[in-house]
Amino acid sequence: MNTAKLQYQLKKLKDYLALKTEMVNHQGIIREVASGVERSWIYYLMLLMAGLIALLGLLTNSVAVVIGAMLISPLMGPIISSGLALTIGDLTLARRAFRTIAFSVGLTILVTAFVTLLSPLKEPTSEILARVRPNIYDLFVAMLSGIVGAVALCTKRNYLITATGVAVATAVIPPLSVAGYGLGTGQIMLGLGGFLLFFTNFVAIVLTSDLVFFIMGFRTSHGETIQYSQKKRLLMIGGLLVLISIPLVYTLVVDIQKVNTKKRIERVLKKHLNQEDRSRMTGYTFKPVEGRMDVRATVNTTQYLAGPSEQAIENELSEGLDKPVDLHLEQLLVASAALPDRQEHGLLDGAKSAAREDTAIEISTKASSLAARAEQQLAAALHPFPVTGVRLGFAPRRQPLLVTAVLQRDWPVSDDELLLLARQLERTLEQPLTLQLEMQPLLPPITVAEDGSLSAESTAALELIKRLPGGLQGYRFRIEGGGRNGRAEGAALKRHLTETLQVPESLVTVQQKSRGKQNTVALVLQVVRPTP
Repeated sequence: MNTAKLQYQLKKLKDYLALKTEMVNHQGIIREVASGVERSWIYYLMLLMAGLIALLGLLTNSVAVVIGAMLISPLMGPIISSGLALTIGDLTLARRAFRTIAFSVGLTILVTAFVTLLSPLKEPTSEILARVRPNIYDLFVAMLSGIVGAVALCTKRNYLITATGVAVATAVIPPLSVAGYGLGTGQIMLGLGGFLLFFTNFVAIVLTSDLVFFIMGFRTSHGETIQYSQKKRLLMIGGLLVLISIPLVYTLVVDIQKVNTKKRIERVLKKHLNQEDRSRMTGYTFKPVEGRMDVRATVNTTQYLAGPSEQAIENELSEGLDKPVDLHLEQLLVASAALPDRQEHGLLDGAKSAAREDTAIEISTKASSLAARAEQQLAAALHPFPVTGVRLGFAPRRQPLLVTAVLQRDWPVSDDELLLLARQLERTLEQPLTLQLEMQPLLPPITVAEDGSLSAESTAALELIKRLPGGLQGYRFRIEGGGRNGRAEGAALKRHLTETLQVPESLVTVQQKSRGKQNTVALVLQVVRPTP
């Protein structure tokens, strides 16, 4: 009974499709689709303009501009033509379509790569990064869009509106611009990711349009000549589909694993850090590092979490992820919302309760945390000049906190610079403070080997010069030589600065120390900023 009913429904569907296919102007659609393969200067002008507009939208992170480029691109014409050519077995049309597509792809990538090379904007934006990791879902989107486009072409129902939607959904031109961007910036993996997304869309459109054309009654009899069999066409399309599905399934699996890892980490952190009236997690990050998982979390807490609590969280994370975990907690001490109520209640009752004093361990923990945050802030603000020896001085009540540190730099800190650093530290530590910086030489004394070359330790220390902010032109390099070989050693150091580190010779001066100081330090290099 069920089999007969199923056969009846299939017969009704077959009759319905046969009725609809009779309404399709097969020869007219073939001529219309074949015309999309014709190459002219207008086609290439529209193609290049679409590619460049997409590139500018990607570099400026503008979604509207990228969508506009999708609508301008004429590349959908040859792609649909290749799908029809496979359906009707027209090898000549297929060769023309694939040749046009290959040339268009190569031209778009080369032009966008050249423009990227000239552009001052080279940082990858979110629009670029969104098109470098396609997965199997991108294949499904392109397949569904290809079905809609082919049906609209055959039935002529809202074709202009549908074709516009298909162009936006499949997005064949922005991935090519991403491939050109990756080539122009030397980020080959980004470029390969963009090209893989284009190839995914291309294969999906060809496959689904071929299927729709076949259902709509297009056969090899509609072509002028039958060049190759249906079996060969199916093998070709199936092989491409399997080939492209392998990397897409892999990226999908990787993305799913990343999501599962994120959920596990978030569940454990919230379990231990979200405690009512005590602590609340405000954010976290994680990344794999050499077989271990590095997890960093920030938490607002009314009482610092001790070492055993942090170790317990780390152990539970390691068990859940099946790999060693390094947990770093950034704890910010805050006041509990319940404290004011308790204090007010105590005053109304006339209770006299003494404030609880911190233990020595709690004071040491707070001081260490504040000092670490202060050193991190100063190191970031004064990079690349080393900041060491950060110490905290706890002054009497209502007096600002005293922060002292050692700065390795060869010119003093101005009053304005010191005030700016102090204000930044106050915002970081959330309390008033006074900042004092002790100056020390930027570089240790330079030592020279017996053969007249700089020692390995001195060469490594001099690499800091490459990281001077603002470029080398804003600095002066003073060499002071002493001892019997002072002149030769000073010349060797100057030669290393100018030839190896590319310091302009006009910025380097060499002077001999006075005889009274020749036995103190052999060779000293000072890096100073000239007074404006």
